Amino acid sequence: MEYLNPQYVLFAGILLLILVDFLRHSMKINKKTFMHYITAAVLGLAIVFDALYGNMDIHLFSEVPYSQFAVGFMLFISFFIYLFIISDKNEHSVAIDISYLFAVLGSTLVVLSSNLLSLFLSIELLSISSYALVYMYKSGNALEGAVKYLSTGIISMVILIFGISLIYAGAGTLSFSSLHVVSYLPFIAGVAIVIAGLGFKSTLVPFHMWAPDTYESSKSSVTAFISSVSKAAGLIAMIRIFFFALPVSSSFVTALFLSIALITIFLSAFLASVQERIKRILAYSSISQAGFAFISIAVLTTRGINAAVFYIFAFAVADAIVFLAYDMFEDKNVIYKKESGEIAAISRIGAISFFIGILSLAGFPPTIGFFGKLLIFYALFSSGYFALVILVFFALLVSTFYYFSILSEMHVVDKIMKNKNRSPIKKEQRVKEAILIVLTLSLFVGVIFA
Repeated sequence: MEYLNPQYVLFAGILLLILVDFLRHSMKINKKTFMHYITAAVLGLAIVFDALYGNMDIHLFSEVPYSQFAVGFMLFISFFIYLFIISDKNEHSVAIDISYLFAVLGSTLVVLSSNLLSLFLSIELLSISSYALVYMYKSGNALEGAVKYLSTGIISMVILIFGISLIYAGAGTLSFSSLHVVSYLPFIAGVAIVIAGLGFKSTLVPFHMWAPDTYESSKSSVTAFISSVSKAAGLIAMIRIFFFALPVSSSFVTALFLSIALITIFLSAFLASVQERIKRILAYSSISQAGFAFISIAVLTTRGINAAVFYIFAFAVADAIVFLAYDMFEDKNVIYKKESGEIAAISRIGAISFFIGILSLAGFPPTIGFFGKLLIFYALFSSGYFALVILVFFALLVSTFYYFSILSEMHVVDKIMKNKNRSPIKKEQRVKEAILIVLTLSLFVGVIFA
């Protein structure tokens, strides 16, 4: 049973896809649908095995209290995003299936990494697969988005490996369980540089520059994966390193983390409020959500970490919903805020899901986003950060402004009631709407984890 972990299932699924694709070409079978079914089945089995058997526990990878939950929700979101991707009428390359499974595998390995070397390799596995997804799942500016993502990814890779080398110089080890003999100066310098390297993956200011352009250039369904699963992996890597591994001064880490988190929240809120394109607003919103999660990590208490893990799940699901729903509208050239009134005319269920996803990101009850933000406020308040609670609440009000700048143009209820003579709905749109319904319901079901 020790090999029935989701990571082994994903790796075996990748090998199976490569083998079946080779046999398919040998037998000159052009139909790719069977390959997509295999990929979906592999993701589904990974979810089941995560629930039944947990995750692998070997030398470079080990579980922590939240890892089974974190891996489970990553697989859950990844499964439905993939179903959304393959529901398009055109057949996609098998390379997309393989890249997607590699990306999901990388994200789960990031959560389980117990060594800085395995963490670096896991992040690179996730990143390289994500670059391929951005380019291969063609959109108008796919090449531009992939190049920007790749160039910033290379920079973050160099920064991260330099920081890891400084930590090794100061501590003499890369294992999380052995970081106890510390040469202070190079060690602290390495910690600061590792924060910068992981900040690129987590889209924390000032390491966020790539995100808005890449998000806008990518197909929205691929953006849904990058903004939810990939970003969640980066934030959870922060938790794994700075709460469970590095024996650094809590005052140093807290001051640095709080500064980055506050700048991320306020700057992204300001930049989002001056955007006219819907997708760029959603991109800056996603950056802001990372800031909210990061400010809870900065407390470095068990309550703060629990709140952060829950909030990462909350915003990841909501981000996936809004980007997947927007994928349906983007195909109909709904680009600017002033055009958002057409959303309900394209898909009623898509419009409602988009609306509820925005409400969750804004923190309105009874969505999971409200309870996630409530837990963050409680973690800050219980740790004595009263002034910080006021600042974060003010930032929350600012973010509500740009969310409602989209919603005010939608008139969702009026459009749904008046739009009775609609064109026939295609089968693939029905599938996408069913996926959005399941994810939207999870915004409310997920409240039980609070």
